[in-house]
Amino acid sequence: MAYEISWTHRAWKTYEANINYLGIAWSDIEIKKFVTTVDKKLINLSIHPHIGTARNKKYPNIRLTLVHKRIALIYRVKPVKKEIQLLVFWNTYQNPLKLKYL
Repeated sequence: MAYEISWTHRAWKTYEANINYLGIAWSDIEIKKFVTTVDKKLINLSIHPHIGTARNKKYPNIRLTLVHKRIALIYRVKPVKKEIQLLVFWNTYQNPLKLKYL
């Protein structure tokens, strides 16, 4: 059974911010490919929720997966509810010390 995907406000905000950032250097066609890649990744996650790497032992249900070589998706698996909660789309060029996903 596929897990349901839910977006946090921060996930939407960072998704849009990444698209806007990519719009500076990329063409519209490349941005559309990125959006399609995200859609495919979300479908794959709903079927295989533990495909990402666990972030640490303290929070084993918070996982990370690459959407693109520059953008990672951090999400939380809620096995009881059969839900995946998208937390943040993180540009890997940013300072990792600034990453707060809880």
